[in-house]
Amino acid sequence: MNTHLSLEQELPPKPTFPAELWDECRENNDFMPILFEWYRYTVLLCNTLASVSRHSPAVRQMPALHYAILTGLLNRCSRLMLSNIRLSIMKKYGETTRLLDRCIVESAIIVQWLCHKESADYFKRYLADSLKSDLKLKYQIQQNIAEREGDIFVIENRMLSSIQNCIDSTGLSEEQIRKTKKLPDLWSMCSELNISMEFYIGNQRMGSHEVHGTWTSLRNNYLRQDEQGDYSLRDHDVPPHENQFMAIPLVVLETLERFFKYIVPNPADREPVGVILADATSELVKLTHEIVSPDFEFE
Repeated sequence: MNTHLSLEQELPPKPTFPAELWDECRENNDFMPILFEWYRYTVLLCNTLASVSRHSPAVRQMPALHYAILTGLLNRCSRLMLSNIRLSIMKKYGETTRLLDRCIVESAIIVQWLCHKESADYFKRYLADSLKSDLKLKYQIQQNIAEREGDIFVIENRMLSSIQNCIDSTGLSEEQIRKTKKLPDLWSMCSELNISMEFYIGNQRMGSHEVHGTWTSLRNNYLRQDEQGDYSLRDHDVPPHENQFMAIPLVVLETLERFFKYIVPNPADREPVGVILADATSELVKLTHEIVSPDFEFE
């Protein structure tokens, strides 16, 4: 098939950098200008590949809902990464970008895991797990209505309608949603994908500080301590860290490789895009090694 040719041409060009910029970054020990472009490139790759039509002759046949789950999660990754780009332009809001990073990684890992499992049952578990809280809210609303002997508020009717529409879109009954086994936790998914414990702790467990507002998060991002030990409020001047612009694109590139391998089963059809993704990963890994290598020298 030649279906891959048009897609290859639609992918964004790989970023290139003049020697002067490399020299400046090395002299200042600040690679953010280069990392920023690789991050932006990954966003464009993610959005483009998520937009591939499931009706393409090269794409495996699968239920429309399954394809929507995978591409919807990828779109979530690309849009949250785009939000990080907008937030990072002024070198502020580092605490917020770290919160978004955790969401991006979770969505990316779920895509990898679903592609790895290659089973309709796991897509069903994803859908059912997504709606268990919706059912709890539905039953609570219905209980409140029953206690009022059938009188229903406008907002309750609107909420029930919204919940039911979402349930209907999955093709699952409420009984199926209740009885379907929950998804495994994220670490279990990472373990199945041979993702290291260090990665999981560094990205997800440490990222939970920003989600939950722990003391670690407050101390690092929301408070300042003076010489007398007193705390005052910190403004939104927390810069994003280089590590964020290294780790997140690498995770998303790995996700895109697994996704594309899953949806395009013929190696010949996916080879040109696979080469582009592998090249981007190689370039970013090489850059990452240059940036972090001083951190692993003995003092």
